[in-house]
Amino acid sequence: MKCREATQKMSEELERPLTLGEQASVLVHVAMCRPCRNFRQQAAFLRESMRAYARAPADDERNRSQ
Repeated sequence: MKCREATQKMSEELERPLTLGEQASVLVHVAMCRPCRNFRQQAAFLRESMRAYARAPADDERNRSQ
C-alpha cells in the first residue's frame, strides 16, 4: 500500500468502518511509515476536537464571543 492509498483509507475510516483487510493493510503501512502515522494522529486529534466543539453548550459559544 502506498501513502496516497493509506491516507485515503484513513480518511474513509472517519466516515465508515474499514473491512478487516483494509484495516490490516493500513496498520501494516502505518507501522512502517512515520508521515502516515502522523497523518493518522492528526486526523484523530481533529476528529476529537470537532466532536468536543459540537458537544459544547451554546452558553460557552456566547461567552467566547464576548
